[in-house]
Amino acid sequence: MAGPFARFRQSRADDRELGLGLWRRGHDRYARALDRYWQVVEATREAGNVGEDELNGLVHAGNALADARDRVRTLCTALHRRHPSGEGGHIPPSTADAHRELSRAAHELAATAQAAAMFRLGQGSLDSVGRHAERTLEHVAQAERSAPRPA
Repeated sequence: MAGPFARFRQSRADDRELGLGLWRRGHDRYARALDRYWQVVEATREAGNVGEDELNGLVHAGNALADARDRVRTLCTALHRRHPSGEGGHIPPSTADAHRELSRAAHELAATAQAAAMFRLGQGSLDSVGRHAERTLEHVAQAERSAPRPA
């Protein structure tokens, strides 16, 4: 776990790279949902009520989602550089599709965490977790495709 000074330095770097507006919020929503997913996976591991193969499946999905976090950050940083936004909610029209897909990716990742929690409680399936994770990755890829290219 990072100490307070490391968190402060990271926060300053985030402010510099992502700003304080639209693209920072898009990145942070994805990051929070990913953190929640890992909390559920850790609680599942501690509970010990799922098999090793199922736990490995959850970890594998989490690793793929964590890899996508770097792509989300890269995209948000590039969009902030080309289309900086203030603290308001104005979405530049040329970036609306990318913003929408980033929002959907974060929402779908939160649903992935919820599906993992339901699986841990025996109320859902590992397939459901996988489907949500795949949709999350599809939204990230679509956000990358729909982002305006530099002129």
